[in-house]
Amino acid sequence: MQRHARWIAMVGVLVVATGGLWLGKRQVTAKASDSLKAPTPVGTPAAGTPRSVEVTAPKRQDMSRRLDVPATMEAYEQADLYAKASGYLSEVRMDIGDTVKAGDLLAVIDVPEMAKELAEAQALHAAAVAGVQTAESKIVQTKRMRDVAGSMLVRAQAEYTLKKTTLERRKELFGGTAITQEQLDEAQNQHDIAQADVGIAEAKIAAAEADVASAEAFLVAARANVAVAQARIEKTQTLMQYARIVAPFDGIVTRRLVDRGALVQSATTSRTTPLFTVQRIDKLRIFIEVPESDIAFVRPGCSAKVKPYGMEGAELVGTIARSASSLKPDTRTMRTEMDLDNSDGRLMHGMYAQVVVELDERAGALTVPASSLLTEGKETFVYTVVDDRAVRTPVRIGLDDGVRVQITDGLTDNSVVVVTGKGLISDGSLLRPVRMDNRS
Repeated sequence: MQRHARWIAMVGVLVVATGGLWLGKRQVTAKASDSLKAPTPVGTPAAGTPRSVEVTAPKRQDMSRRLDVPATMEAYEQADLYAKASGYLSEVRMDIGDTVKAGDLLAVIDVPEMAKELAEAQALHAAAVAGVQTAESKIVQTKRMRDVAGSMLVRAQAEYTLKKTTLERRKELFGGTAITQEQLDEAQNQHDIAQADVGIAEAKIAAAEADVASAEAFLVAARANVAVAQARIEKTQTLMQYARIVAPFDGIVTRRLVDRGALVQSATTSRTTPLFTVQRIDKLRIFIEVPESDIAFVRPGCSAKVKPYGMEGAELVGTIARSASSLKPDTRTMRTEMDLDNSDGRLMHGMYAQVVVELDERAGALTVPASSLLTEGKETFVYTVVDDRAVRTPVRIGLDDGVRVQITDGLTDNSVVVVTGKGLISDGSLLRPVRMDNRS
């Protein structure tokens, strides 16, 4: 009886324990089920509730591709002036900052030996000129003597003809015993004398011709001496001009590297230090380096804005004037220049500036805010609103100025584009669009 009661008690304990385990497991299952049915956190719309997003319509505006690069300003022309003659500076007339005109004298080099060379050349020239005059006078004289000899020859020939005729007649008369031997001999003598006179006249003419030829040759040599002497004078005068340092163009003296009394040497020697530097700054060259990607858009005539450093608010307008048409191998950029008027002298050689060049201008481009774009892989898209639902719309973009982006394909002027909240929606989401322009 006792054993039976003990067995019944043990069975009761097992039943109680088993029931407790079953109740505990049920409570855990109930809690897990309740946790799955927990309410949605505050701020997250329940299924079927429209999500508020800000939207806007595409906007038409003019856009352009811009090249914004640093630039260097340089004088339109610059010349370092050297000495071509060696000597001591006797005068220094200009200093840095002085405005000069083309041809203005900056300095004078004293070269006394050149003055002596010029005097010698001038003396030789005078002697050569005198030689020319002497040769010309001699030619005139010898030609006159030749003319006289010619006249003498004419007379001698006439006299010879006469005496020859007389001799022949007397020979005939002598044969007929009409004249004496003495008369015949006299006629013969006169004939011989006349013949000799003709020979003398001919010799004088030949001598005169030789004298004329000699005088003409002397004249040629004398004129050559004049030319040589004149060339020497001009050379010396040119070298003496090199002793005068003058401004090559209108501009300003930006460097003076010598003082009065200093010894300067010709630039053809080993020492080649310039005496002055002159710059033309009424117009400046603006140098920029154009990246390879923008070369196709940079052409002479493109407008550009120049903002000089150190001149707050100053914005100057110029145009591209020329380019190198060649890339630098190390930077892959192209040297490009623009000219800028500086008649007021505000700008200076060596200043830096920021240059903005308008490239690839597009009028009336369809644009959306840059913040409305999304990318996934290689695809760019926006969310548009159609019947209060989000529609994932692929787009093709063009120019981008950082604020607005040109849309070349995918949208129309009537599209409604999600700008704010686009990251929390998906294709087909129910939306409550709020126009950005209507925000309070």
